[in-house]
Amino acid sequence: MKAKARRQRRRAEERTVDHGTPERARHGELVRHEIMDAGVVGKRVKHECRLDWYADKGSIIDRQYDAGLRFRRDWAFAASSAKVTGTYGPQISRAEGRQDFTEMQLAARRRIAAAVALLGRDLAPIVIDVCCFDEWASGRLPALRDALTMLADHYGLARAATEKGKA
Repeated sequence: MKAKARRQRRRAEERTVDHGTPERARHGELVRHEIMDAGVVGKRVKHECRLDWYADKGSIIDRQYDAGLRFRRDWAFAASSAKVTGTYGPQISRAEGRQDFTEMQLAARRRIAAAVALLGRDLAPIVIDVCCFDEWASGRLPALRDALTMLADHYGLARAATEKGKA
């Protein structure tokens, strides 16, 4: 009876943990993180992009990091193309209120355009270089911090309790 319970528990754990492929682990240290599926814990490379490195070293705060990742995600989605391969499975109709790919892509492009307009000609290239093209900020780190703070305000990300006291 106990062996059966252990097997069931082990199977449940296998379903809720994603360790990635062995090849992925060769690219750097893996860290645990929760993914969008409820209760599923996965692993990802610790320094997947420059923003990860800056956050890990304490060069940017969590709020700036989240704003940079959001900008990066929008940029990648705005630049992606629709799926052109078909599936042989049954066609499932779109859920009510759900947008198709091109509408979501256009929305991402609008969000990027609004963020770039907010940042202006001086700060936008820095954010694009670091967040989207994975380049180092080098001597532009203070400007990157200012730009990411502006983005965090633009996105409405909550300020930390210690940061509220400074403002």
